[in-house]
Parts: sequence; C-alpha cells; structure tokens
Amino acid sequence: MTLKYVLPVIALAASATVSAEEYQLFTDLEAYHQRYSGDSENLWSLNGTYFFDKKQTLGPLDQFEYINKVTNVNAAFSRFYDENFWSVGGEYFADNNLVFSARFTENAGFHATSVGIGYLISKDFIVRAQAAKPEEGSTSYLFSASYNHQLQGSDYVGFTAHTDDEFDQYGISSKYFASLGADRFIALGASLKEEFDRSSWAVDADYYFSKMTSVGVSYDKVDNYGLTAKHFFNRSWALEAGFGSNADSSGYKVYRLGVTGQF
Repeated sequence: MTLKYVLPVIALAASATVSAEEYQLFTDLEAYHQRYSGDSENLWSLNGTYFFDKKQTLGPLDQFEYINKVTNVNAAFSRFYDENFWSVGGEYFADNNLVFSARFTENAGFHATSVGIGYLISKDFIVRAQAAKPEEGSTSYLFSASYNHQLQGSDYVGFTAHTDDEFDQYGISSKYFASLGADRFIALGASLKEEFDRSSWAVDADYYFSKMTSVGVSYDKVDNYGLTAKHFFNRSWALEAGFGSNADSSGYKVYRLGVTGQF
C-alpha cells in the first residue's frame, strides 16, 4: 500500500478515536408535572451512577455499549404523591467473568432487598439470576439473558429476554443502534412482555442530528405516547425536555424537564 493510501486511513482512525468521549460519573435530575382531568401533581427524581472504569461513547454522548461490563455503584431518590422513594445498589464484575449485584429499595415505608449473580459467557452474552425479597411476602426469582450482535463499526442489535421462576412475568426487548454518517445516528427500541396474563408492548426511536442533539418518540399498547428533545451544551451538561399524553385520554398530560451531568 502506497503512502497516499496509508495517510487517509491513519487520519480516519485518529478522527474516530478523538470523537469518542469517556465518562465515569453520571447524574440525572428530573422534574415532572402531571395533569389529569383538572388535577395536577409535581414529581421529581435524582439519581447517579459511578463506574470504576471509564465508559466510552459510541458517538452520541448518551449512547454506550449494550451490555455493561464495568463495576459500578448507584443511588436514586424520588418524591411523588407526598412519599419518598430511594434505592442504593451496585454491580461487581470479577476477573473470572462472574457478576454480582445487590440493591436495597425503600418505597413509601416498605423496603425490599435483591441480590443477583451472573456470568459473562462472552463479551457479547451475559446471563443473570436474581432473588428479590420484599419486607412482607415471599422471595421471587428472576432470570435474564442479554446478547449483543455487533454490526459494522459501533452499530449493533441487542436482545434481552427475562422471566420469573413461575413464568407469570416474562418478555423480550431489543435495541438497534446505527450510525447514519455525517455525525448522525439512530437508536430504535421495542419490548414485548406478559405480566399475569396481561400483555403489553412499547416502541421508541431516537434520531441524533449530531452527537450532542437528539429528538425521540415513544408509543405503547395502551396508546400512551411521548416526545423528547435533548441537547448537550458541552461534553458534560445536557438539558432534556419531554411531553407525554394518551391518544384516548387527551386530559392526561405529562411535562418533563431534566438536567444531565456526565464526568
């Protein structure tokens, strides 16, 4: 290969490396205003996750690999209907490919504890088992498997299937992420699940005008729909606004405003 062909390849590889950002700390503050038939309620939530190694973006500043493989801790707090909800948890990825997880949740005075174990069969395939014990009631067991099918470059199709031990709750979800060229991207999601003989489905789509600006839409089986817009003002701070309603109940409306910090 002559020099005139080698130099463009090197330049292209260097530009791809520079365009990717790396983060370890993620925080989100969200406020909701919900209205229905003249009544209204204000809700808000705060959550954060710290990863013990850097997470690299796939182009857009809020898109990362489908299967996380980095040890992390997280916490969340929210308040709505005059009640407090909070949780703390984390995941540990061991050198032998075992994955351990734990979470404690306090919901309006009632708490629950869950612990889990998983195994990374490969970098693109993980299986998990989880036991969840509420303050009152019996322990439930959940099982899941996630698979990432890597396409060209950073494009991928991901699948996750889950079920409980009695097959009362089960489902599958999928996500497709792809670069459209010229710093534009698309992310598509779909889910189908069955919960105690009641089926539901949901779809969503996000279009990225650039790695810093996107718009999104969502829709589900019961005719709930949502519209969102998100913009990063720099590599660390983003503002997101959203609107939701129901096609059959126009009196129901949700307005959302969120601030994201990534470091």
